Amino acid sequence: MEIARAWLGRPVACACGRTHEVPIAHVHVGPGAAATLSGWLAERGVQRILLVADANTYDVHGREVLAALEARGFAAGVHVFPQRHGLLPDEQAVAAVEAALADAAPDVAIAVGSGVINDTVRYASFRRGVPYVVAATAPSMDGYASSVAAMQFAGVKTTLPAHAPQAIFADPAVLAAAPWPLVQAGYGDLIGKAISLLDWKLSRTLFGEYFCPEAYRMVLAPMRYCAEHAAEIRARSETAVAALFAGLINSGIAMAMMGNSRPCSGSEHHCSHFWDLLAYRGERDHMAHGLQVGYATRWMMRFYRWTARWLQARTANGGRVTQVTLPPWTEAEDQAARSFYGAGAEEIIAAQREKRRWLADHPLPAEGVAADEILAALEPELSLFAAVEASLDAMDIPQDPRGLDLDARQLRLTFLRAYELRSRFTVFDFLVSQGLLAAAVDGVLAEA
Repeated sequence: MEIARAWLGRPVACACGRTHEVPIAHVHVGPGAAATLSGWLAERGVQRILLVADANTYDVHGREVLAALEARGFAAGVHVFPQRHGLLPDEQAVAAVEAALADAAPDVAIAVGSGVINDTVRYASFRRGVPYVVAATAPSMDGYASSVAAMQFAGVKTTLPAHAPQAIFADPAVLAAAPWPLVQAGYGDLIGKAISLLDWKLSRTLFGEYFCPEAYRMVLAPMRYCAEHAAEIRARSETAVAALFAGLINSGIAMAMMGNSRPCSGSEHHCSHFWDLLAYRGERDHMAHGLQVGYATRWMMRFYRWTARWLQARTANGGRVTQVTLPPWTEAEDQAARSFYGAGAEEIIAAQREKRRWLADHPLPAEGVAADEILAALEPELSLFAAVEASLDAMDIPQDPRGLDLDARQLRLTFLRAYELRSRFTVFDFLVSQGLLAAAVDGVLAEA
């Protein structure tokens, strides 16, 4: 699985009619990544470097990176967080990295790690105006290429503007040796694209939402490959794990091309966000994001199968979808949201009002949309569902809600309300618009 290097570091005129510009200059996935990283920096005239890691990532890759830097004569400062568990991308971590940046005055920072280290260095280096590069240690997320940082300030998860790395380096041997829960999380994050792509295509078919075929293929191809090679990922094949990592990087590149996360985040992510909300309330334990997305993918495949059956029943009579309208969002809904969501309600209210404005600006064609046209648009992903399901089993992604510390009541609540969390149109919104959500939830839960 190849990295989509043709799109990196320069404006590219796309067949979709837009010009995409991905700010990352270089991605390398291969043996000897530490030496390649140091050589890449030397070619660019870098002199002073700050390496940031935690106790685990320093042991598994940081020492190797530091040795490669010192072999080339770099002046390299080092900041290693002592924690082996429980490090958060919070105010304290950011302050520590900013202080280290101020002391070292580097030309470049190197984030040696995965999620928390990358987000912390991304945000702190952005605030200090210092470029950074990544030495990845796990195929755990699609955020390596992101230009925003997922932080946790005042105990609340928030996404903040930052900057993308100048380059990403990864050694397949390091990736394949990553802790199994991190590999599972990355797999769940990637396989969830089976649903986010469906949500994107559903909206494109109904409303003509902007769609880039290149970004679509960039996400679909590695997702399909990994679904077909999950057993090899499970066996920690370096080739297969490197393909998983490449798929996660390509997903990040696709999001950078789009300027948003549309290709990679849909109703499966909305379920995960809702479960995060329940965890913040103390109603369940916090779980890894990618594991939640993988579990949510199981459920969203069921919702898409239910929706496909409903559409198939309409095709017999040449049926068309002639109206997609959400119920009005009134002051009463505002009050209900404030009662249920508490401090996060204003974001929910804004998302729902924005969604209705978007739908008003993107009406269906006057004649509606044929049910068989919708099914044809969804078929490529629907046909992958059996392979996706088998791959989730191969990767030990939980089937039982208790594996995610969820109960039947919480699942029902999730499926009835997750569509409220974001302004993006998904299959949940389609079911709401047809007056079918409650019936779909009942049907899906009864079949599970």
